[in-house]
Amino acid sequence: MTKAEKKVQLNNLIAEFLKTTDKELLAKLRNDIYKEINKLPMSSNDRNATEESMYLWNYNSDRYIENPKSITVRTSLMADFDAIVKTVDISLLSN
Repeated sequence: MTKAEKKVQLNNLIAEFLKTTDKELLAKLRNDIYKEINKLPMSSNDRNATEESMYLWNYNSDRYIENPKSITVRTSLMADFDAIVKTVDISLLSN
């Protein structure tokens, strides 16, 4: 799978996560997103930055799974996704 395909796959998982309201499926998708991010080829510096972003994302995704209708939690989660995807984009371009 090419880097572009990996990026598309990650963005598709994130989009599916944000559309879903089923708690079990949300938990599965969260875990799948985490696994896919960890599989990406990144420098150690980018990986550390991504892991830090993922701690906050994991906390907010748990809050989102409990209350997917909350606009505040959704906004926080989207900001977390944006930060992670930005780091991943930069890392994929440089590797």
